[in-house]
Amino acid sequence: MPKYQVIRDVGHSLLGVLRAELSAARAKGKAYLAAPTAEFLRKNQPCLLLFLYDLRPSIRVIHEEKWELEEEIVDERGESHIVKYGRPLDLRLKYLLTASADDLGDEHELLGLGMKGFLDHPKISGEQLAGDSFGKGDSLTVHHDSDFTLATSQAVLGGLGLGARLAVGYQVDARLYSGREVGRTKRVRERHIDVFDPLRPPPGSISAKELGVEAKPPRIVGPPGKK
Repeated sequence: MPKYQVIRDVGHSLLGVLRAELSAARAKGKAYLAAPTAEFLRKNQPCLLLFLYDLRPSIRVIHEEKWELEEEIVDERGESHIVKYGRPLDLRLKYLLTASADDLGDEHELLGLGMKGFLDHPKISGEQLAGDSFGKGDSLTVHHDSDFTLATSQAVLGGLGLGARLAVGYQVDARLYSGREVGRTKRVRERHIDVFDPLRPPPGSISAKELGVEAKPPRIVGPPGKK
């Protein structure tokens, strides 16, 4: 159950959506998962860039979910065990999406393609998920971050030595599972117990008479006669 690579795998899953969109449009430029420093943009433009700038961990319990998550494993002797793990961390990952090109029109086109990719694929699942952090039926939902503003963009990019530039915010929720085992129980295989009347053994078995336990016929006692 421990999937400590989930932060990396979420980023690569989002990057896969962007790269597929650029490829389908035959756009000039590549998509990267990296910090948008001035040097990186200069060396790699034209490009579309996705950057994880904030991470918010929390603990919450989904409706009808147990506090300790369980997983069934099979040991080297072929015996099944139910393993209980500590509570996972729910993660809210916040990303900045921006583009860079020599021509401002090309830069806007790349950014528009990136936004279209997440608009057309708001739910990432199946083969679109990258890495080993996701199980069967898992998915990632990409939300446009309405709290992302010009001030947010300036704070993030300014910390990397960049001036103000056009950028969009997105957020994705994921889970970081604990590897701390808090309990283990052995699964007992289902057993069948046949119950039968010893006075009436099942077909093919020794009869009650042979066992000496044959029931005697009941004695019928009539009502006392009138005198």
